Amino acid sequence: MDQIVITRPTIVKKIVRVTKISVPSLLDLSNAATFPATIAAPTPRRRRIIVKSSANGSFITYIMIMNMIESSEVVKIFLDYEISNIKDENKYTISPLDGITNNTVVVSIDNKKFVLRIPGKNPDVINRKSEKLNSIRAYEAGLTLPFILFDEITGIKISEYFDIYTYKQQDFKNKEMRINAFYILNELHNSDLVLEENFSPLKVFHNIAEASRPVEKDAIEVASNVIKKINEIGIKNVPCHQDLYHANFVIYENKTILIDWEYSSMGDSYFDYADLFWQNEFDDNEEFKKSSLMEIGIKSDEDIEKFEYFEMLSMITWGLWALRRSPNDNDGLMAINNAIKLSKIKKL
Repeated sequence: MDQIVITRPTIVKKIVRVTKISVPSLLDLSNAATFPATIAAPTPRRRRIIVKSSANGSFITYIMIMNMIESSEVVKIFLDYEISNIKDENKYTISPLDGITNNTVVVSIDNKKFVLRIPGKNPDVINRKSEKLNSIRAYEAGLTLPFILFDEITGIKISEYFDIYTYKQQDFKNKEMRINAFYILNELHNSDLVLEENFSPLKVFHNIAEASRPVEKDAIEVASNVIKKINEIGIKNVPCHQDLYHANFVIYENKTILIDWEYSSMGDSYFDYADLFWQNEFDDNEEFKKSSLMEIGIKSDEDIEKFEYFEMLSMITWGLWALRRSPNDNDGLMAINNAIKLSKIKKL
């Protein structure tokens, strides 16, 4: 599949309440993103609220951990980064946003609203410098929202608050919204962006799997065999997002765009689509999956075979990721076992 044929998306109206705000210039982004680089990421004193999301990825149930950050720590960050000069904690209003790994809050101060992200502990190592550069390039290409500040040492990111509509899993059943999501991915994959290396599903399993555990040893073997098959078919290197959980699609000013570029890198577009389908349960309805594949131009037997291999790789990648977050994660084990089962069907 050299080129996906997707018509320009239908504008989804009356879905977003847009807050008019000023967008910083690229010079502002560059200056703000580098000051200062020596502040240590805080270790917040937290009240942990664990919420099991009703939006499941296939087998992986997302556990939202909302860490209530002390207001004093938020004030310190805003003062240290010169976002605000207000020291009175009582003038800050802080409310949490759902997040899978990061601690993210909305901060209201002096009639302005910001989103503050403090990175959580990821099972894999995120290259924050690459994430920052990729985010800037994606913004320049009109694929994402801007940030005010990005500390590539700590991973702390501060953005203005945008009133957006966040996709829910069931939104992919709406043809207009699904095509809009496919269209923004098509824009990304066919752009001339060159993204920094950050995360590769072709090799990350080697770094996060515990070979001493039998099921993970099997996962390494299956993933290795899958990659051999993918290489035989052929890999096309294009800019990819690589974390297509439904909430990373948002609508702003009547356009679907992508947020959260932590895992972005150059890669094969088939992983993006396979990841999108698997994480958002397109597989639950065979006819729906088949028609959706047709919409993105995956039609031939070879194309479908390559797509299925990348789906297996997505299952193993995020299954192992879940196990590193929690060694006894049943959903992670189910994802890996499903990939192993599929590999046996394909006689890998």
